[in-house]
Amino acid sequence: MFALSRVRRTAFVALALAVALAAVFTALDFRLATSQAVTLEVRGTRSHVPLDNPYAGVWDQAAAVEVPLTAQQTTFPMGGGSIQAVTARALHDEERIYVLLEWQDDTQDLGVQRPEDFRDAAAVQFPSVAGGTIPFFCMGQADGHVNIWHWKADWQADIDQGSAGAAAAHPDVQVDYYPQADDPAFNPARAVGNPLAALGRTTPIESLVAGGFGTLTTSDIQTVEGAGKWRDGEWRVLFARRMPAGGDGQAKFAPGDGTDAAFAVWNGSTGDRDGQKSVSQFIHLEIAPLGPGAASQTGTIVAIAVPLAVLLVVGSGLGWYIFRRQASGG
Repeated sequence: MFALSRVRRTAFVALALAVALAAVFTALDFRLATSQAVTLEVRGTRSHVPLDNPYAGVWDQAAAVEVPLTAQQTTFPMGGGSIQAVTARALHDEERIYVLLEWQDDTQDLGVQRPEDFRDAAAVQFPSVAGGTIPFFCMGQADGHVNIWHWKADWQADIDQGSAGAAAAHPDVQVDYYPQADDPAFNPARAVGNPLAALGRTTPIESLVAGGFGTLTTSDIQTVEGAGKWRDGEWRVLFARRMPAGGDGQAKFAPGDGTDAAFAVWNGSTGDRDGQKSVSQFIHLEIAPLGPGAASQTGTIVAIAVPLAVLLVVGSGLGWYIFRRQASGG
């Protein structure tokens, strides 16, 4: 009889705790099956966000999310995976959206001047149309186009160093003088607008559009700005663009809206190039309104944890009360 009473008391306590937990999950729409989904909050800021300094103090305002990366194993050339995670942060000031990526890399690979050289690089990929079906994370698909912002370390070196990088790679090179330097006949790649042949770069980031494998194309609109800096075995790369977007295929952003983003990193010292890279799945971006009281990841965790703790205490107390009543025969 005593053993049966103890079982009943334990059942009452368990039931009380289950009711308390169910009440928390129902009230907060907290589903266990999706609790591991990654969300990056794009916080609003009234502070100046410098486009040339990914280490600026303003980034202390941003929530950081670590996103796992894996080798690209979907289409040739497959491989990568040497960079296992990237830390993402995002801000906006109602005019521009800013995305900051940070990852560990012991080598700074800036050049592609020699056949054996490969550059470091990073990319952010957004659906061209937010709110619909999330596109395939490798270049999207026919009914789910993507807008890709691709930062290249060699383009960054062109801006920071000019011709010094090429001179360092080939210290004994001799360059002939061409009086027809501006003649398209002598510069066909620049004449047709090939971005890889451009001179006088103003941004190290190329905006591209795609709708599946084999469709990657440089965008007619090149308005993405930013900078990448390597320091003490770490890259930080800043992407920035005005939130209103013109032209087909460009990702669109607005405070109070949401979208999705996927990331890719190339490690030049391990031979990464083209499809050989470290990639992530899509994560969700919530663009918070500008101003006080905007939701944050910390605030979301607190909003869940505090009621959960309170209801667990209440549930435990209820279970203990039932237990005492049963023990006293009341």
